[in-house]
Amino acid sequence: MNDSLKNGSLTYLINNSINQSQSRELRDYIGASSIGNPCHRAIWYKYHGYENSYYSPKQLRNFSIGHKLESLILDLLEGAGLKLSRTWFDLKDEELPIFQGHIDAMWLFEDNTPRAIIEIKTARDSSFNIFVNKGLETWSPTYYAQIQAYMGMSGVYSSYLVALNKDTSDLHDEHVLFDKDFYEKLKLKAKLIAQSGCAPPKINNSPLFYICRNCSFKGECHK
Repeated sequence: MNDSLKNGSLTYLINNSINQSQSRELRDYIGASSIGNPCHRAIWYKYHGYENSYYSPKQLRNFSIGHKLESLILDLLEGAGLKLSRTWFDLKDEELPIFQGHIDAMWLFEDNTPRAIIEIKTARDSSFNIFVNKGLETWSPTYYAQIQAYMGMSGVYSSYLVALNKDTSDLHDEHVLFDKDFYEKLKLKAKLIAQSGCAPPKINNSPLFYICRNCSFKGECHK
């Protein structure tokens, strides 16, 4: 049989193409999307360029699907009459420029002044239901910190996190207001991590710990 007709041949071609096209992305800042990570060591590793593992093709496809779904939700919001700007991406704290973020969209008033930050997430059914029943801060402290960081950096003190259930297509959103004290703690956390000359202590000594298990720095941290 011709190799091109074997089961899995097209999947192999896709995965091989993804692997060859990957480039290592290094950041010289601490991002809003990672500041809520309870492991200070992981944030330090990322900020100092220790990440040396590539994402798997499956992970990158998941990222791509997430971006497509994010765009879909923003389209639906615009279709419902919201005036959005999708170009308010780059933010940074004026006092701490190494603390930065990239928002999904800004909801605007008719005069084009900012009304609220819009952040889009997707989740499987069981995770989505935690968001619906227990709220954002309980569902994901990382997402909560991320959206608080966006508000602190932008000076826009109102935001909405919209989540899509990837299993059922249900939607749920939560309105979040700015917590200045919480944001100041995030800034202090970012500053201390950035200024640390060595990696902070491990969050756990076992690579099987639930936070460590899927961490991209597991090999470096637990070697």
